[in-house]
Amino acid sequence: MYIISLKTISIFFALILPAFAQNSTPPLFNDLNAAARESYAASRALALKSDQPVFLVTDTVTLIRGEDLGSQPYTPALYHDLKSISHLPLGAYSASIGLLENPTDKRWMDRLRMLLNQLNIAQADLPKASFTDLQRVRQENILSLSRAYLDDILMRESADIASINLYSRTLAPLLLANAADAANVQIEALDQAVRELSKKLKPGEFEKAMAVITGPKTPREGNLQFQYFVFAFGAGSAGTRVLYMESIFDREAALGVLRTVLNDRVASQAFFGETYRLERDLMADGATVELMRRFGHLGNQPRSLVK
Repeated sequence: MYIISLKTISIFFALILPAFAQNSTPPLFNDLNAAARESYAASRALALKSDQPVFLVTDTVTLIRGEDLGSQPYTPALYHDLKSISHLPLGAYSASIGLLENPTDKRWMDRLRMLLNQLNIAQADLPKASFTDLQRVRQENILSLSRAYLDDILMRESADIASINLYSRTLAPLLLANAADAANVQIEALDQAVRELSKKLKPGEFEKAMAVITGPKTPREGNLQFQYFVFAFGAGSAGTRVLYMESIFDREAALGVLRTVLNDRVASQAFFGETYRLERDLMADGATVELMRRFGHLGNQPRSLVK
């Protein structure tokens, strides 16, 4: 997956602060650097053109083209219901491992009792959810298998790895089935939202639209929203028109990073004839060569080659 983070965005005029962290004397060309950085920062405001459509995906999907053209939710209740019940076995597994590794810590037993209590409440509330018949049977199986497992541990007041693994492997197909159903309903809702918002675009604008997916650090491979827009926009859109921005949830922060990316791409093309060069560290190529030389991956090189 193509990921952009606040920590890794390459800024052409970046000041490498750690080099001066222990030096109270300002760098010799500090004022020059500051003036260049100010010009760079000011130019970012111009990078996101008013005619550039952007789908900004947070817990809703918002279409922006100079201004907000609309926002739509895309996560139905069924998605949350399927995921919540699927989290029960993961919680039971985690508490069991905790008890196995810390048998004298009574808090793990308390957690297992709490899970069993919440399981019973969920069992009573099961008819309220909008499950299909097949989904309902699956949720009942997850709850009944988990109840038997928790009852056994609570009765013995101990956990063993064989029982933990048997429970986990038994539940795995049910969890994957729930995950597939949750993906289906969220994709359906996301597709409807994007199609509805796209009605506000002019002919040909969808073909140049970008999508910015915000989310937590270290997104799982195959992020649903990222995949959706890659399929919707077509081959080659990952990393070009579809961007994942990790650890960014605020709208303005996401748009600020997008402006930086777009500005860097124009500058990168102007300087290097390569649109994405500034999305790698500017020192990357030189650093790789020097590190390969220094650690013996280039053979015996005359020291004088490195100044």
